[in-house]
Amino acid sequence: MESKAKTRYLAVLVLVVISVGIIAPNLGQVSFWDPDEARYAECARNAIKHGHWIIPYYNGHPRIVKPPLMVWLVSISSLVVGKGEVSELTSRLPSLLAGVGTVVVTFLLALSMLTSETLAFLAAFILSTTFLFYKQARFAITDMVLLSFITLACYAFYKAITKEQRVYVWLMYTALALATMDKGPAVGLVLPGLIFLVYLWSQGSLEKLKFLFYPPAILLYLVIVLPWPLLLGKKYLKKFLWENNILRFAGNPSWRTPFWFYMVNFPTHFTPWMAFLPMVAVAMKKAREDLGEIALPLAWFAVTFVIFSVSDTKRSSYILPLYPAAAIITAWAIGKGLEMKKELTGAWRLSLGFFVGVTMVYALGLVVMFCRYVPLFTPTATAALGLALIMATFIAFTAKLKNFQEGLLLAGASALVLALGYTAFYQPLFDRYYRSPKPYCLDIKARVGTCPLYHYGSIRAHDIFYTAKGVIPSLPRDGGPQGTFFVMTRAKKLESLRKLYPYLRVVKRYPFRDREIILMKGEGKKGEETLRDNSHL
Repeated sequence: MESKAKTRYLAVLVLVVISVGIIAPNLGQVSFWDPDEARYAECARNAIKHGHWIIPYYNGHPRIVKPPLMVWLVSISSLVVGKGEVSELTSRLPSLLAGVGTVVVTFLLALSMLTSETLAFLAAFILSTTFLFYKQARFAITDMVLLSFITLACYAFYKAITKEQRVYVWLMYTALALATMDKGPAVGLVLPGLIFLVYLWSQGSLEKLKFLFYPPAILLYLVIVLPWPLLLGKKYLKKFLWENNILRFAGNPSWRTPFWFYMVNFPTHFTPWMAFLPMVAVAMKKAREDLGEIALPLAWFAVTFVIFSVSDTKRSSYILPLYPAAAIITAWAIGKGLEMKKELTGAWRLSLGFFVGVTMVYALGLVVMFCRYVPLFTPTATAALGLALIMATFIAFTAKLKNFQEGLLLAGASALVLALGYTAFYQPLFDRYYRSPKPYCLDIKARVGTCPLYHYGSIRAHDIFYTAKGVIPSLPRDGGPQGTFFVMTRAKKLESLRKLYPYLRVVKRYPFRDREIILMKGEGKKGEETLRDNSHL
């Protein structure tokens, strides 16, 4: 028993090292890519500097899109690690910790269901080396924190109904409350609740709801969740619940996507382990009598996939909550494949061959991006091409193996190399040569000084964060502002801006990605009537 406990502790330690090793490289060196990263960072900065802890403020206005848990976490991280300064590193630390925690809880949940340390470790390893997972774990947004609490709630739920111990009921409601405070009740409470109901119904165990319906734990949930919406007031509460929870799910005409969106999106983002989907399909058919072992992950996957498929609003990250379930199902299928080698020989060869193709496409895709955006014949580009050639040779060797266990080990090694290649090598260099808005924002900040900065056109969140000053989203029509002022705009808006303000002069042009950012300067007069509200917050 003591030996088994040591093995499990060692497995957890190895998973933590692997997860941190994948997620952490250059975490504070890559600028904010996702617009929401800069929004949460700016809200955290306002919370620390101006005390906006209850209602988050962004560019001088309340931002009631999500509950404030992520803002609080970024703020605490910045106070503890950054001594009050909000940065890329301090903003992303909560996501990193949530990602590592999710991997560990996935291991514990898989261990409870599959009763095999090897398969539980494989499930957690698959999750940690899946593209969308480590990509989102490096973003300062709500998705990874939400995933960690949903995964914890699923673990606590499973332990509660199998062990019938109240401590797990307390843990389940605490996790659900924190998930709700991260992204709202629709995803933080309703989604896990439906997963639990479908699982219990599929197992003919709906009577276990009585054990889960524990008033003291429910009261704890309410104590955690209710204070914030009550403090919001009626106006903001309506905006939060109606506009950002119900309407976003039920209908968004400007953001409508087809129902089959995730049928293509999920396999693409489950790279490189999507290659084992044929193995999953065959194993589920050949081992139907053992499907009860993964009944919870199946319900978890199906409910999440269906709910977000029928929603009008779709993004890759919205189905992130099903990735631990997908990892456990894949590990289970691989385990069945190893048990039934003779019956599943074809599935093994198909999956390993598919893995070779997927990995080569992924690796070559990174090379293509380098060739396009990183100057050729530099040490960086040469190293990228060399890495791709080594990887191609490595995985080609995998396909020729007759021993499926060795093939699986090499597949795992390939997945690890790809993940590290993305986070430690590709992403920081791609950011430096193509994606980073930081250089032009810092230059604008230095040039503008204490003068007002206006924006003509849609405001980018990173402009607000990196210039470290409020960007005024509208320009007065009658003669412009009084005194010296600056205007940020894009090249395509320059002509229309000059028609309105012919006295503006170009200070500097900044090439950025596939567009050009222009900083203009003017000496204006007083004006009251505003031209246009371009806030797009």
